[in-house]
Amino acid sequence: MSVKNRSLRIICAYLLIHSLPLCAAGPDAATAAFLLEMNIEEDAVAVRDRPGWKPPARIVISVAPDDLAARPDLLDWIREVTGEIPLVTSNAGFGQAPEESIMRDMEVYLGYCTPAIVRGAPKLRWLQHYGVGVEGCAMLPESQDGHFILTNNQHYSAPPIAEHVIAMMMMLTRGLGGSHAAQLQEDWGRAAASATPMIEVKDKTMLVAGLGGIGTEVARRAHGLGMHVIATRNSSREGPDFVEYVGLADELQTLAARADVIVNALPLTRETTGLFDREFFAALKPGSYFISVGRGRSTVTDDLVAALKDGKLAGAGLDVTDPEPLPKGHPLWQIPNVIITPHNSSTSDRAQERRWIVIRENLRRYIAGEKMLNVVDIKKGY
Repeated sequence: MSVKNRSLRIICAYLLIHSLPLCAAGPDAATAAFLLEMNIEEDAVAVRDRPGWKPPARIVISVAPDDLAARPDLLDWIREVTGEIPLVTSNAGFGQAPEESIMRDMEVYLGYCTPAIVRGAPKLRWLQHYGVGVEGCAMLPESQDGHFILTNNQHYSAPPIAEHVIAMMMMLTRGLGGSHAAQLQEDWGRAAASATPMIEVKDKTMLVAGLGGIGTEVARRAHGLGMHVIATRNSSREGPDFVEYVGLADELQTLAARADVIVNALPLTRETTGLFDREFFAALKPGSYFISVGRGRSTVTDDLVAALKDGKLAGAGLDVTDPEPLPKGHPLWQIPNVIITPHNSSTSDRAQERRWIVIRENLRRYIAGEKMLNVVDIKKGY
């Protein structure tokens, strides 16, 4: 063994003895298997090689009462990777920020990213966002200088969102909305139910706009139903075997004209805001379906309503809307071939478990200076 390697081992042994996990050997077997299953990617560069990195003196972490109720040992489990580094707990929820006195010296924050945090934490070096969409932070001018690393929780919610998409598609294509409405009226209504077109999805074409973590899981399930799947992504033409063609972002409208079902799984960026507009809907084949689980502001709502009313679209499934929440009296509520859910497609019995595995592993990696998971390209916005 070389003198250099022997010295490194001595240093690591000392740090481990003193509960400082800077030389952690990697994720445990269960976490490693989870990352592989969920296709969660690590950054190309170790965080220790980024300017300004150093092991944190303390960690601010937001923990909701529901999380502790579901898992009372949560903080002890987190401390297995933080060692003696102090944890400062907060219960700041979605859209909230910790107290100003905490943010003033905060270098590491695990919680929801908000403009108040970006603007009120001048020493911030890393922010682990609990959700997926980061437009509220990434699009801020104060974020553009790259003074902190932003990671999110993409992929963890992909399975339930993908199932939500398939559920919406099947409800629309089988006319179940009308049947359920008739059921509530105790009306057998077979004649009325047959007025809604009912199609088989096998051999139909689905376009997935945004072949990221969520889009890939949607594509996987659609392929399993015998559908032809095509997709777009911004970064490359690469995709899994179950996607027949992957186009770039500028091919969206051309590919949409071939599709029977279009799924919006795009993040909200400057380029995707208002992307699904009158021109887009005009290019679709008559009788197609539009399902949106990306962000509401990527769709021009008035143009969507027009496409539904004139029959260009046979139906729409919307887990996100603009405005959100959708106000009472909005025209979308009254269109019978529309399914609306309150931005809850990521909810599942396993979501909380998956989220915390990613958060804990990223915390371990940051302390050890390793390659981080789900690093957001702030310039791109995702």
